Amino acid sequence: MIRGSIDRFKSIYFKKAVEYLIVMAIVWIIVLIYAKNFMDTGSLVHHFTNGIDKTAPSKTNFLPLFFWNFAGAAVVIALGVIPLPIYWYYVLQNAYSVGLVISIVGSPFLMFVGGVLPHGIFEISAQVIAAAISARLAWYGMNKFLKRKREDIKYIELLKQTLTDTLVLVMPLLFVAAIVETYITPIFIKMIMP
Repeated sequence: MIRGSIDRFKSIYFKKAVEYLIVMAIVWIIVLIYAKNFMDTGSLVHHFTNGIDKTAPSKTNFLPLFFWNFAGAAVVIALGVIPLPIYWYYVLQNAYSVGLVISIVGSPFLMFVGGVLPHGIFEISAQVIAAAISARLAWYGMNKFLKRKREDIKYIELLKQTLTDTLVLVMPLLFVAAIVETYITPIFIKMIMP
């Protein structure tokens, strides 16, 4: 089960995930430039700092964040059964959010390294893998049901692989990301933000 998911990641998802990551990075830069030049940084800082928990990390629970992020990934994967490229909305929306976050302090590089990267290594990886899984489902549907192309795998088998890949590839990454985002990222953010 785990081996099959890892093999599918290497052969099917990796290339798509890299493509989505490149698109996300381009959107981050565009949003950053736009936000720095045309948006009120003070209101962005106020918006994002209200979401930072001021309590001690030991009193903070990471599970709501994990469930929130996993639900988002699960929804985009489930929407892959609709033979349309809906996953692109997820990729672009996540990239837009990161672009706004890194634009709220004077140094976008510091914000990226301290406020996004610690948990983003895991969370962004999970997001692009979720989009790749959704894309695989959507393209299967487009090829089989709309274009009437013959596929090498049965639809029910593809759905089983999708569930397995979601549980083996996406869920653990989001679990670790939630822990890091809850307990480690706030320490870095407090060092970066005034």
